[in-house]
Amino acid sequence: MVEGMMPVKVSMCKNVTRFERICKIVMNYKLVEEEHPICKMEMMDRSNTLCQEKVVFELARSEDPCRHVIKCKIGMKKTKKQYPKTVCEKIAVGEEENCVDMVKLKKKKHKAKYCSFHPKTVCQKDVGNECRMVR
Repeated sequence: MVEGMMPVKVSMCKNVTRFERICKIVMNYKLVEEEHPICKMEMMDRSNTLCQEKVVFELARSEDPCRHVIKCKIGMKKTKKQYPKTVCEKIAVGEEENCVDMVKLKKKKHKAKYCSFHPKTVCQKDVGNECRMVR
């Protein structure tokens, strides 16, 4: 018996956890300063001068009544803005067994095979009538 390395088919298995991604859209809020029109209503006559309230009733009867005028100017205003944000998390769904077949070399004892090679000499009739080696 001779000890030698022989190829052997081996199955290797691993337990693998399967994960699943679950994503949600979350709204984030942020305070932002933006330009907005700031408006107010005033009573003015045709010559673009402000009317007092006492005078408004008197002028309503006269030829030059006061009118409602909206005056606006641009100013900075703080507002809340919404921004969507995607949040994902991995959740373990289950375990799987992954198996792979491999070939490994293992020490094994086996019977020794003795082979020998003996060349033969064969004579063939040829031009030179000499014997030659045939392999």
